[in-house]
Amino acid sequence: MASTNPPDRHLVLIGVGPGIGRSVACLFASKRYNNVTLIARRAEQLKVEKAEVEATAKSQYIKVNTYAVDVADSAALVDALGNAEATFGKPECVYYNAARVVPSQLLTHDVREIEYDFKLTVSALYTTAQWAMPLLVELAKTDVSAKPTLVVTGGVLHVEPEPDLFSLSLVKAAQRNLVQSLALAYGSSGVRIGMILVAGTVGPDEKVRNPTNIAEEAWKWFSSDEESPFEVLI
Repeated sequence: MASTNPPDRHLVLIGVGPGIGRSVACLFASKRYNNVTLIARRAEQLKVEKAEVEATAKSQYIKVNTYAVDVADSAALVDALGNAEATFGKPECVYYNAARVVPSQLLTHDVREIEYDFKLTVSALYTTAQWAMPLLVELAKTDVSAKPTLVVTGGVLHVEPEPDLFSLSLVKAAQRNLVQSLALAYGSSGVRIGMILVAGTVGPDEKVRNPTNIAEEAWKWFSSDEESPFEVLI
């Protein structure tokens, strides 16, 4: 009798926590992924996120591994991604959701804080792409049923900067440039690359920009069999 176990599919989500990260992880796991890697800074919070994904997926086949890493530390991030690949194999979907939203005033904000935000939002994404893109391209070549994807949570600060969020505005502009460059370079490789742009405050009471709805819009973008736009604005 043929096995009824679902095919192994690996989701890597970087920047998981209450909000968008949790909602995306839970929804994608319930829809498609039995192997889930969660990366965030705090080990205690990762325990909560792991339990949420396992409970939502409601599958005996779900496996969730967590790595407590400050992704601004490139060496630690590389180690975590290598361990994730060694455990669950090639990722099919890499979802980058790491960011820091804190007040930062233009010309008074400490340059070291700007440099940290750049590492968190741009350098760490670059490191992730260096690891992920060869694996996603290879998956596209070897598995016609796969949906190799790199998706990044963004906003509109790259075109509408806010002086009170100067640092985040600055690095989000650089991040979008990086993702667009990846899309231009790998657009013909069979890898889907794009951004979910959240244009405003996120909260459970927001009618449109609540984490559940954002995750559902991300899933629609990911799961569509039609050619996907580079950006989805929410």
